[in-house]
Amino acid sequence: MDRRESRKLLLRIALVTLALVVAIWGRLALWAWQTYHAARYPGAEVIDAGDFVRLVPNLVFRRVETYRSTDPFNLIYNWYSQRFALGPERYATGSCLLMARSAHVFGPLHLNASVMVCDAGPIRMMFVQRTYLLRYPAWLQRWM
Repeated sequence: MDRRESRKLLLRIALVTLALVVAIWGRLALWAWQTYHAARYPGAEVIDAGDFVRLVPNLVFRRVETYRSTDPFNLIYNWYSQRFALGPERYATGSCLLMARSAHVFGPLHLNASVMVCDAGPIRMMFVQRTYLLRYPAWLQRWM
């Protein structure tokens, strides 16, 4: 193989590697965007949304969102219950129903999710809180 063919082969390898890196990062960015917006009920109006990040003693990312919809209560309840695998309600009072769960996502990453759906006459209010907790290894926590 002469020098010219070697350069062409190296260029092809570099381009394929670059394309793979871009595809992987693009897929990761799409997954992050979908996860970030996963709690918005279809057609619901956003009332408020906010984020909180804490780095120590463990990494915590909390997203709190409030929505309003005119859809029937049971449709909203079923959508959130299935979307986050929340199962039956944990607590009900008056016209509000609370669903919650804690789950191990993968590795040291944990998710705590809660959704409260309230029937307020002609509208339904949804209060969603998701907290992702990344537990640092014990050896790293000693240095923080």
